[in-house]
Amino acid sequence: MSNVITGLFESPLKAKMAISKLELIGITSDEVSVVANDSYSKEDFAVDEGTKAAEGSVIGATSTGIIAALVAGFTTVGAVATGGAGLLVAGPMVAALAAGGAGAAAGGAIGAVIGAFIPEHEIKYYEDAIEKGSILIGVKYNSDNKDEIKDLFKKAEADKVSTA
Repeated sequence: MSNVITGLFESPLKAKMAISKLELIGITSDEVSVVANDSYSKEDFAVDEGTKAAEGSVIGATSTGIIAALVAGFTTVGAVATGGAGLLVAGPMVAALAAGGAGAAAGGAIGAVIGAFIPEHEIKYYEDAIEKGSILIGVKYNSDNKDEIKDLFKKAEADKVSTA
């Protein structure tokens, strides 16, 4: 997948807030992928309707489409497929894994999973961050919304924003 902006978030709450804001600007679940380590579960990303985030954004009935689709589509990629690290993956990235076959990822751990979305020289940084609990969100962009997505990730307190 080309034309992807990624944001790395330190918590499921920040990741959910970013995804909710993406939905508000017209991004669909077909354009969003999420990767987290297997210390998280679907419940960490599930939406509690009526919950209000600290910044005042409502993560509830009005903005659950992408999150609900991602939670429903989460796949746990086990230790055999990733060379030792279990990952929780959702979105178009799952299709990329299926197309490449689980065996293709065996030698490269998380790097093989996220390599299509992250510039090669930054893969180790992302591997370490995901292993420590950060959540990677990748969004397919077009020339019209590229800057808006990058700005949204920064305002949502992404630790790192990259373009591939």
